[in-house]
Amino acid sequence: MPVTDKSRKILWARSGNRCAICRVPLVVDQTAQDSESVVGEECHIVSQSPGGPRHDPGFSSDQFDALDNLILLCATHHKMVDDQQETYTSDVLCSIKRNHEGWVETKLCEDPISPPVRIRRIRENVPSHLPRITAAKELLAIASGASAHTEDYDDDLSEGEVELVGGFIQEVVDWIDLNSDWEPIERLRASKRIQDSMSGLETEGFYVFAVREAQRLEGGIGAPLAFPVFHLSVLRATNPAIQHVKPEG
Repeated sequence: MPVTDKSRKILWARSGNRCAICRVPLVVDQTAQDSESVVGEECHIVSQSPGGPRHDPGFSSDQFDALDNLILLCATHHKMVDDQQETYTSDVLCSIKRNHEGWVETKLCEDPISPPVRIRRIRENVPSHLPRITAAKELLAIASGASAHTEDYDDDLSEGEVELVGGFIQEVVDWIDLNSDWEPIERLRASKRIQDSMSGLETEGFYVFAVREAQRLEGGIGAPLAFPVFHLSVLRATNPAIQHVKPEG
């Protein structure tokens, strides 16, 4: 019976991706040219092969590939314990395995719990209102590099207005998400489409408002990071809320 995937996962998890003897990491990071390399080996404490290291004829077929008979080692120490089986007896290896897994558990318990990841609004950075924007170039400069975005619009749009306003918002959102991968000519074309859409919106009695808010990504294991948020609002020129347009979120 081969080693099961479940046994392998438990072995690697309890071993903390470390050799039970030297505790060297058993996955080598990727390079610019190649993917990661796994240098750990799942080793049998009692060999299944007659004449193999620490073979025990009293073992059943199920016991050989059981989790209790597996230890995670680097290639160097795998060879060492098999070559020096009189020194590294079954009892010794079982003891090494227990001690190592206990060490991993202790180290994990010692590590401080990372604070949860969250996006925090900073009081002094919260915009008091969204200014009206009439040029696509200005709008896209505000949107450029945003990590997130919010949208606001009138609640009572007709079907045609949904297509008009929704199409414009989608065009701007696509620009935020994709423009870094576009060639300059594609960015210019997108800017032209957005300018045309803004003109069409104004013809139909809609105004565009936008602002960029500096929020912060906090928590986890790293230092806080800037998290710019782009607020976009498309409202009818007759909407009484225009004098007090505030960013969503």
